[in-house]
Amino acid sequence: MTVEVTVLYPNEEDATFNMDYYLSTHMPLVSDKWQKYGLKGWRVVQFQPGPDGAKPQYSTQATLIWDAPEDLQKAMGSEETKEVLGDVPNFSNKQPVFIAGPVLKTASH
Repeated sequence: MTVEVTVLYPNEEDATFNMDYYLSTHMPLVSDKWQKYGLKGWRVVQFQPGPDGAKPQYSTQATLIWDAPEDLQKAMGSEETKEVLGDVPNFSNKQPVFIAGPVLKTASH
């Protein structure tokens, strides 16, 4: 069963986030280190203010798509994960929030 991991970066007043580094260096690192564990793909969203102009709670979201829960568990227990997580201070001064779960149903139009 496919699993998605959502990684959210806080958009606090003192938060910094280097999107260029994130897209050109960090996410390729993620692919390189975790593809062998079953990472199938990822996407990144940069949040904008809401319709009322309110600042979003998070600045950036990455969604990582895995083949199976076991694959995710193997990756999280690997040495490569230390390197991936150790790269966070190179683009953000805030630690991300991680949430994960199985994909129950999808639709495309």
